[in-house]
Amino acid sequence: MSLDKIKIKFLTYGVNSFIALLLLCIVIGLPFALQSMLVEVVNNTSDSETFTAIELDHAENFTKLGILTKELDPINQTMRVTLSGYHNCKTDCRGQSYKLHISNFYFKKPDEKRVPERFEIEIPNGNTEFEQDIVLRVSGVLHKFPFDSYTMQTAIALEKEVNGISTFVEKNDRQIEVLVDENTSRLRNIRHMLVADVNTIITDKPPVVAFVSDYERPFYVKYIVSLLTILLIITTASTILLSEFSKLITGSAGIIIGVWGARSLLLGSMPQDVTIIDILLTMIVIGTLISVTVKSALYAKKNIKPK
Repeated sequence: MSLDKIKIKFLTYGVNSFIALLLLCIVIGLPFALQSMLVEVVNNTSDSETFTAIELDHAENFTKLGILTKELDPINQTMRVTLSGYHNCKTDCRGQSYKLHISNFYFKKPDEKRVPERFEIEIPNGNTEFEQDIVLRVSGVLHKFPFDSYTMQTAIALEKEVNGISTFVEKNDRQIEVLVDENTSRLRNIRHMLVADVNTIITDKPPVVAFVSDYERPFYVKYIVSLLTILLIITTASTILLSEFSKLITGSAGIIIGVWGARSLLLGSMPQDVTIIDILLTMIVIGTLISVTVKSALYAKKNIKPK
């Protein structure tokens, strides 16, 4: 057997093995993707599990606070949050008023000197409910999409003023209940973790509770985006390598249009040149144009002869 036939045989085996491995990954991952999609649909049509940041100890005078995360903006690194609740006062509460202080926090480090932005909410008297939208900061790495994740660090302080003297409610007082609910689109696998020792964090006001919330994409988004990107690369490479030169010219235009159409499908309204997917799609376009240029030069060298 000649060396060329051996190379062709190994190349054929390699391509077939790659295709078989890709099909195996698709088959294995598909049930998990469908399950993840079903969970997303169910969570969007029913109440999701509520995280209790701090429980109430059945005090007669207490404050209830609900936190609903509504919209994460990965580009500006912010989360829009709706705060709602009321203060219940059954005993004599004359001369008393309450304020909520909501902010991000930072873990204490030797070089940490930032002071977090704080939102102050006056709690109305007379068991009157309040509702207010605020924007908190999140931290994350957008360019890793669809494997990007984000973290929001939230601290809550409750200020009590009696006859002009202010004090801050401590966690052990159990005078406040904090419930966290989610309504974030295309961000699931949400985890909340309480900060056991609030003395390890930096806040503008002494918090009654602090917690960390982690957000990441559901599995089906990771699966679909990764699969479509791989298939797009394979399709583009096959079109360039296997097409005749006369068909490659028109085919390359279709590839470029298809790439940016796929970009709109995969990334939606995200700005261009932000994610790894953008870089891959750009490299596909550049590779296509370079391949067409090289094939054009080879075609001209082979078929165009000087008179």
